[in-house]
Amino acid sequence: MTGSRVFALAVFLLLPALGGCVSVHSSHGYVLERGESQLAAKAGLDTKESILAKYGEPSMIGTFDPDAWYYMASVEQARAFFRPHTTSRRIVAFYFDKDGKVKNVDTFTLADGYDVKMAAGETPTRGKELGFWEQLLGNVGKLPAGSGAAGPGGGPGGGSGP
Repeated sequence: MTGSRVFALAVFLLLPALGGCVSVHSSHGYVLERGESQLAAKAGLDTKESILAKYGEPSMIGTFDPDAWYYMASVEQARAFFRPHTTSRRIVAFYFDKDGKVKNVDTFTLADGYDVKMAAGETPTRGKELGFWEQLLGNVGKLPAGSGAAGPGGGPGGGSGP
């Protein structure tokens, strides 16, 4: 084989491997429609119904305050087998008064977020901790269900036969 053929064969064999190095972007949540630059509302003028008509159902409604609606959007980038990381995040929060009119609108970005560390420990549960021997011999002497000793009738039906 000549040098150019070996080079061509090597390039041909390496091209599929390079496909795994391509960066993949994925969008999640509320995506702005064509012509929209941001989610906005006029305080005191827009209502829950007008926000629903403009933007559809919110991504989330406040757990403790049903008058807080959140529209969330994020973009993630992943490369090959590496863990994806968030490149942008936008949360628009609509707050309503008791009459259902917009009271306030806030916008949060990735810079406003906090990195929350998960606890590494276990949550204890109530109950009896069984040791090795209790687990091994715990059912010794107990009759299995449906063995005929369920009651005075001798079985689950209560009757003693035909």
